[in-house]
Amino acid sequence: MYEGPADLSDLHALLDHSIAQASPFLRSSFEMPEHSLSASQLVAHLQGPLTVALATSTARAEPRVAPIGAFFVHAAFHVPTVAESARARHLARRPAASLTYFEGIHVAVIAHGQMRIIGRDDAGFAELDRQWIQTGRESPTRWSGSPVYLTMEPATLYTYARYPERIGAAEAPGHGTQGSHTAPCGTVRSERST
Repeated sequence: MYEGPADLSDLHALLDHSIAQASPFLRSSFEMPEHSLSASQLVAHLQGPLTVALATSTARAEPRVAPIGAFFVHAAFHVPTVAESARARHLARRPAASLTYFEGIHVAVIAHGQMRIIGRDDAGFAELDRQWIQTGRESPTRWSGSPVYLTMEPATLYTYARYPERIGAAEAPGHGTQGSHTAPCGTVRSERST
């Protein structure tokens, strides 16, 4: 775990705020707060490489969503890619985005907010790159293009667990539904066609 006390405190406040401002329908369908995850549960559960659905929009305000590899450190989602990819180009002009991680009907995490693009020369890139490599994945510095990390800065973060009592700090990395943490091969490199 890379989260310090300040990370967990900020994440806790964000989760509480998100529940408080959720619509009655969302609160009912996600069974908030009884089936919501705490900050510590979320951090413990989102270990290692993940596959998320990242939604962006085109210049014509047409939605685009696709699966992509990601990881969750310092209480935030980060997505490795290259600046030339379709989604990075979308986000450079229109940073509003939505991101979803889910494991069938058992766990869901939905973030809405702004994506910050962290380039190779930016503070924080080297640390994110090191943490991504530690998940067992290849650095985007080895891909064709200009490597970047997309960091979700959510305004709202909703969570759901069918059995929240089963999710806790004792979980080992690599848990969860089979395949839920494994990005399809070539997901990032095929972005230009999406």
